[in-house]
Amino acid sequence: MGFRNLRIRSRLITTVSLLVLMASCVFMFLMSAGNIITREQVDALGFPVICIDTEANKAIKSKEKYVKASFSIGGGKNLDCKIRGHGNSTWNNIFTQKKPYLVKLDREESLLGMDKSRKWLLIANAFDRSMLRNAYVEYLSHNVWNSMKWNPQSRFVSLYLNRKFMGLYCLSEKVEISDNRIEFEGEGFLAEVDSHKGRPYSFWCPGVKAQFNIRQPDSLSQEKYESYARIIQDFSASLLKDDFRGRDGWMKFCNVESFVDWYLISEFSKNYDANFFNSVFMNYDYGTKKLSMGPVWDHDIAFGNNQKAASAVLLPVEFNLKAGYDMEANNNSAMDYDGFLINQFSWFRILFTDEEFVSLVKERWAQRRSELEKSIVWLEEQGRLLDDAGELNNRVWHVLGSDLWPRAPGFKSRTTYSSEVDFLLEWTRGRMKFLDSMFLDSRQ
Repeated sequence: MGFRNLRIRSRLITTVSLLVLMASCVFMFLMSAGNIITREQVDALGFPVICIDTEANKAIKSKEKYVKASFSIGGGKNLDCKIRGHGNSTWNNIFTQKKPYLVKLDREESLLGMDKSRKWLLIANAFDRSMLRNAYVEYLSHNVWNSMKWNPQSRFVSLYLNRKFMGLYCLSEKVEISDNRIEFEGEGFLAEVDSHKGRPYSFWCPGVKAQFNIRQPDSLSQEKYESYARIIQDFSASLLKDDFRGRDGWMKFCNVESFVDWYLISEFSKNYDANFFNSVFMNYDYGTKKLSMGPVWDHDIAFGNNQKAASAVLLPVEFNLKAGYDMEANNNSAMDYDGFLINQFSWFRILFTDEEFVSLVKERWAQRRSELEKSIVWLEEQGRLLDDAGELNNRVWHVLGSDLWPRAPGFKSRTTYSSEVDFLLEWTRGRMKFLDSMFLDSRQ
């Protein structure tokens, strides 16, 4: 009886704690609603100001149903649009009211120097207290490891929704097949590894404990969906064959450079979602008959912004990257800058048993090493540029030093925006040093 009572008490404490945390989050949001931030303060940040006003001030409550609205940037002309919710974890999470949105303009427009399109995302970066991780990966995909077919761009903006200041957002291109985004000469498709349910067509692959889906084109026949899925399933099955290695094996079906660069970005950032869990994109071009990885997406819980520890499936001993490096004794946790993550699972665990692929990874790391160093300088500069915006955003959402998930080590002590940037920089430099020791020293 005593043990049963203890379990009941434990559950009660957990429930009460959850209710207290929810009440705290609601209280902070209500407090932020009355927190007076002037337009002069927002303009002084120096970022473009986006104003969205919904028809009759309707609330945006759904990811499926659009609300009619008007959209303007920097006091320019109003554009007619529709707006709805976007995302998975951020949209559905009860502990933050800072939500992402999808804006669909009535006609294609070029916004803030980005190519024309109708669909645009407003990324909240609600779980990244630095609000820099996604932007940094975007920089890496365009300036360091840049051999994927296409990767999105974004711009930092200050957002007003129905005349209320919502903090710092990123106006981002959407991952989609369309002109100026993912383009094919003829037929092609976009697929994704995504643990969430409700996609138009989902499927599983041999040797991979992950759910794939066809994202685009949509509204296809069952036969067409199956034909697209079969291409990825056949590729996955080929990796299980004894003779899969090298140019005469898996490489002849792929844009190999995209696999190398996607891996390096995902491993460098130690992105838990990229562990074939969520937001892992790939595309197939019938013109080239090649499968490509990318674009990269969704890195808000990367770069140490995580408490999860990966249960690693260790690499075969003969392919350890550095003599004397003990994979089992070293940390493979997503939150720590040392250890491996992406090459411990799924396709990339298998590919790391191909010596030719490992060699290409090392060569590419060495080739782009100086550009990677420059990227950290860029990251530091961006952190300084966003300092005032980060503090103003915190006045709205109260995230610095809070219990908001994810709770990266030391989060309670980091009560200023600059301290979060310092944490990100320290982690990134440590990560580069660790991978140097694996990818550079092992080349000798």
